[in-house]
Amino acid sequence: MNGGTDAAVTIADDVAAGTDDAVLGDELTGAAEARLLRELCHDLIEPVASIKLLVQVACTEAKSDSLVLDRLGLIADEAGRIADICGQVLDQPRRIEPIRLDVLAAEAVASARLRHRGVIEAVADPVTLYVHPAVVVRILNNLLTNACRAAGAGGHVRVRVALDGGQARLAVANSGDGLRGENASRTSLGLQIVCSLALSCGGTVQMGASDLGGLCVAVTLPCLRPATQRGRIPVGGPGPGQADGGLPG
Repeated sequence: MNGGTDAAVTIADDVAAGTDDAVLGDELTGAAEARLLRELCHDLIEPVASIKLLVQVACTEAKSDSLVLDRLGLIADEAGRIADICGQVLDQPRRIEPIRLDVLAAEAVASARLRHRGVIEAVADPVTLYVHPAVVVRILNNLLTNACRAAGAGGHVRVRVALDGGQARLAVANSGDGLRGENASRTSLGLQIVCSLALSCGGTVQMGASDLGGLCVAVTLPCLRPATQRGRIPVGGPGPGQADGGLPG
């Protein structure tokens, strides 16, 4: 083998080794990030429990002040959502219990009204699901945040919950400019999260034009109790359909 060939082989080996090192580095980085996320969620559990306890004490002290009691109730709800999300990340076992999509949607809308100006309306029929509550909360929060951001201060957002062919359908529409605004990248990330969560539960995500003038994102989720689940509820990650959890289309 001549010198030129030797050099070529050495370069090829170096490239292959560099590729292997890059893959290993990515795996180590991913493992470190996952561990950091789990540690963070673990450490959040106690502060969240403290918040809920303080809310109970404050409710006792507030007595008959309905406005203060309502605000304290919202704080307790938000703390509960954080606890559910932390439990999902930590993969804590849960009994399969029904949750009301319409009730969670109403709570999410009430919370969004505190953070965003404009009209946020909810039109909801009673719908029951067997899904980890943190999954539904994360879907709702991402869709509502994106819609409110797109609609702007004087805009209009509508949340619809209904049964559609034996499945739960959650549609969030806005009067904004879809994905063309200045916050499009953040909106796209939120939609990626929504899609991954929906697919993990055997659901679907569709996007289209809204009658309000902007974007409408519709998520469908199965209503039936999963026959193959034994005491556990799907808790997120890519699911059937697109392995990477990407947006359809």
